[in-house]
Amino acid sequence: MSFIGVIADSKNEMQIKRTLDNSLNSVNKEHTVITINDKSVDNIKNIRFETILVISLKELVNKFDVINEIFKNTKYLVINSDIDDDSLELINNTKLNVITFGFNQKATITASSVEDNLMLCLQRKILDINKNILEPQEIEVKVISKKLSNSTHNSMGIASVMLIYGKKEIIF
Repeated sequence: MSFIGVIADSKNEMQIKRTLDNSLNSVNKEHTVITINDKSVDNIKNIRFETILVISLKELVNKFDVINEIFKNTKYLVINSDIDDDSLELINNTKLNVITFGFNQKATITASSVEDNLMLCLQRKILDINKNILEPQEIEVKVISKKLSNSTHNSMGIASVMLIYGKKEIIF
C-alpha cells in the first residue's frame, strides 16, 4: 500500500484528495490519499509517504519541523514553486525526488495552456514511479470534468502527480 499526502489550504484539500483518488484509481488501486493539515500533522509524522503534493504551506507555518521530518521519509515531493520563499527553504536540505510545478520559469513542470485540457511543459527529465525517464517535452493531460478545477495550481499539482504514476488524465 502506498501513501500519498496532500498539503493544501483547508478549502481545497478535500477536492484535491478526491480528484487524486479518482484519477489514481485506475493506475494504482492500492493507494491511500491522506490530507496533511494542522490537525493531523502530529499524528501522521511516522507514516512513510511515497508522494506528497504541496499546493500551499500557509496553514502549517508553525509545524515546519514536523513537516521536515515527514519529508525525509518521502520518495517524491511535488511542490508548488510559486509559494513563498520561506516555504521553499524546507526542501533545501532534503535528499528526495523534488518536482516543482507552477508558473515560475525555473519550475520542473509549467503550464503552456490551461484550456479544456492542460498542456504541461516538462522542462527537466524526471523519473516516474516505475523508474521510466520522462524527457523534457510538452505533455497534454486530459481533464475529465465539466470544468477545470477552480485553481490552476491545484490542477497542475494533480497533473504532476499523475505523470509520476504514468497517467495523463485527471478525473474531477
